[in-house]
Amino acid sequence: MIFRSPRALGLLALVAAALVTSGCGGAEAPPPRTVAVSRAAVETGVSAQGSVAATATNNLGFPQGGQLTEVDVTVGDQVRAGQVLAKIDDFAARQQLDQAQTALEGQEAAYQQALDNTAVDGAGNSVASARRILRATQDQVDTTLEQDDAGIHQAEAAAAQAHRASDQADARFAQDQAACAANGGASSYGPPRMLLPSQQQTNTACILLPGDQSQAAMAQQGAAQADAQVAQARSKRQLDEAAGRVQVEQARNGVVQVQNQLDAARAARPSQLDQAQAQVDNARIGVENAERGLANTTLTAPVDGVVTALNGAVGEFTQPSSGTTPLAPGGEAAIPGAASGAAAGAGAAAASMGASPGRPGGTQFLLLQSTSGFSVVAPFQEMDAAPLQPGMPAHVTLDALPDVTLDGTVLAVAPASTDIANVINYYVTVAVARPDPRLKDGQTAQTSVITGQGTNAVSVPNSAVIRQGDRTSVVVVRPDGQQVPTPFVPGLVGADRTEVRSGLTEGQQVLLTARR
Repeated sequence: MIFRSPRALGLLALVAAALVTSGCGGAEAPPPRTVAVSRAAVETGVSAQGSVAATATNNLGFPQGGQLTEVDVTVGDQVRAGQVLAKIDDFAARQQLDQAQTALEGQEAAYQQALDNTAVDGAGNSVASARRILRATQDQVDTTLEQDDAGIHQAEAAAAQAHRASDQADARFAQDQAACAANGGASSYGPPRMLLPSQQQTNTACILLPGDQSQAAMAQQGAAQADAQVAQARSKRQLDEAAGRVQVEQARNGVVQVQNQLDAARAARPSQLDQAQAQVDNARIGVENAERGLANTTLTAPVDGVVTALNGAVGEFTQPSSGTTPLAPGGEAAIPGAASGAAAGAGAAAASMGASPGRPGGTQFLLLQSTSGFSVVAPFQEMDAAPLQPGMPAHVTLDALPDVTLDGTVLAVAPASTDIANVINYYVTVAVARPDPRLKDGQTAQTSVITGQGTNAVSVPNSAVIRQGDRTSVVVVRPDGQQVPTPFVPGLVGADRTEVRSGLTEGQQVLLTARR
């Protein structure tokens, strides 16, 4: 059973009417235009218009403003990385470097002074001296006490001898006194008389008795004096011992004081050295900053590239560079129309009012574009950008070079949207595989990103496809000339062909109609 849609029946009616008309006129009708169902490459994708952008664009200038003393390039020059581009007056920078180096030398001298500081050694010497004084004081006190002990022993020996002499004198006195008393108390104090021999001996004792008494008294006095000397010697030892303890404690306190000074000097030395070293390091940083400031008076090329804008001549004053380049996603290429910033926008506004155009590169002193390659940066509407992924193939055509079609690859898709004329867009960067030497930054480019591809798919031309709602069909022309509307399941829909998933077979002839 062959399904014929109302549209197909209408087409058949038109064909039949044409045959009748031609028959009535007597002329044979021309054969219908057909094409075979065949295998071919089918590509589908999305397109957007963008601009060619150099792989990298650098807005260059001086970190600090100054008077230009040297400009070594012109617009269009090819430069190498590290090449000197321009210089500004470096007098102030050199002065700052000299001051920083002088400050560093001063801090290094201060550090050396702290390193050579003899406070610790001096305190150590003081401790050694105080300890020697303590030992000498202790030795002196010990010697004095030894001498005092010897004096005490000597006084005690003298006292003992004096007491023995006193005891002997007392004994003689007692003996003579007893002998004298035995004779009735005769003494030499009476008148002379004739005495018996026994009486003469007794009388002698009586005669010696006053002398014995005097000697006993003197001996007792000597013993008392000797006892006083012993007491004096003992008292002296006690005084010397007390004074010695004071002297030793004073000497010991002196040791403690200088030891504390030594400990304090030792504890303070590391921090003093650290502080001095920190000041040296800080001064060295100042020298490095001054050296960087001097180096920044010379502008060099960061990469190989071509000078595309130059705003300044020798003798003019430049302002500190503060401009940046809005980068396209996935690399260092600039977003078209955004690189010049507000100044370029103001220049464009002035140009629209009949004034002179804005300065190339805006307010930047110099623009350098990389010569390593080109990309195409294009804004895709959100529906078109949704399926795009890095790595997808793309085709690039240019208005300025209509004979050129370049192959490319999606490098990156912006993760954030950009509002362009109240329409949400996403910037997409397409890397051009083999740039044409005629490519220039800023050229208008049409970018087509291939989102689907069938390399050897059964397909039919789009001019043969009839689409009605969700139904897709063609008119198959049989060998006998009969035209049969035939539905099929489409796959990829490219710019000029539609993939056939099912419903048609390779080799069938289909009628070419107006594209629906």
